[in-house]
Amino acid sequence: MRTESIWAAIGGVLAGYLLWLVAYSVGDAISTVSIWSLALLVVSPAFALWALLRGRQVRRRRNYPLASFVFALPVLPVLLSLLVLADIYL
Repeated sequence: MRTESIWAAIGGVLAGYLLWLVAYSVGDAISTVSIWSLALLVVSPAFALWALLRGRQVRRRRNYPLASFVFALPVLPVLLSLLVLADIYL
């Protein structure tokens, strides 16, 4: 694995975390928890599926740093969404 790919993956994780924080803040400000958590349940896996498909497409073009970035984007949003949903419903 190249150094560029490692840095791109770290950047993808951080960018995904920032996107999740923005979505969490907006969702918390404009709706109730029950509505927002259901939207989160749908959007996070959809985002992960998009990242998987887009990352595969970019990897086939041999742009490995960008593929690492895209693959790493949904890691924290999906994990944090699952933790929030577990906290709300358990």
